[in-house]
Amino acid sequence: MPASPYDSLAEIYDSLQTDTEPSAWADRVMALIKRFGPEKGDGRNGNLLVCDLGCGSGSMCLELAKRGFDVIGIDSSENMLQISSDKFIQIGMEGLFLQQDISKIELFGTVDVFLCMTDTVNHLIRKNDFSRMTRSFANYLNPNGLFIFDVLTQNHLKNTLGNKVFYSVDDDYALLWQNRYAERSGLSTSEMTLFKQDENGKYDRHDCTVKERYYSEKDISEMIDAADMNILAIYGDLRDTAPRKTDVRRLYVTGRK
Repeated sequence: MPASPYDSLAEIYDSLQTDTEPSAWADRVMALIKRFGPEKGDGRNGNLLVCDLGCGSGSMCLELAKRGFDVIGIDSSENMLQISSDKFIQIGMEGLFLQQDISKIELFGTVDVFLCMTDTVNHLIRKNDFSRMTRSFANYLNPNGLFIFDVLTQNHLKNTLGNKVFYSVDDDYALLWQNRYAERSGLSTSEMTLFKQDENGKYDRHDCTVKERYYSEKDISEMIDAADMNILAIYGDLRDTAPRKTDVRRLYVTGRK
């Protein structure tokens, strides 16, 4: 598998996620699973088995495991998966982590819930990849199972990120990035340069490009329907209310027909 741009960002990834508190999102996901999902599942002792697509550094997986779910984490970044595994080992918990392209997942069995959080869906910049991922749920998602995911709003991609320069500086790293948003294509491109301090006090330079695509409600509706699934609810960020124009994210709860 080709190297992921997140391999070089893995060590500082958690410090960059200031707008996504894992415990708050895990509580939100747990409440939605209780509201819309099955009571028992394919995990140990009837626990629900949750597969986190694009699990990143494993923070969401860990929070869900603490709440009694069995978890599988899938990510394309080897470094992210190592950090995820280390988090579980450090506190003596179990989780399965797989290095895969989330648009081409292959599992050994079925799961009760698929998650795709912190705008991971937006990283699928080709609609065909999104469709291929959701169509695969016919093989891997149990009846009455859920697919819960969030997407960035156009307001956030266009106005908050837009065509701007950002930076984040800490004691042992400096991250600089130039963002560009093309409204016609809906593509947001971040050209990132990371200077990271090594064990000798010197700074290594890492360059990477991260792209995200805006998905409208119409886009989502068409692809979910094509995967023979229903949209059960749409929320704004962490609220239990409809999305607003100023929201950073829209949160979708979908299920098999």
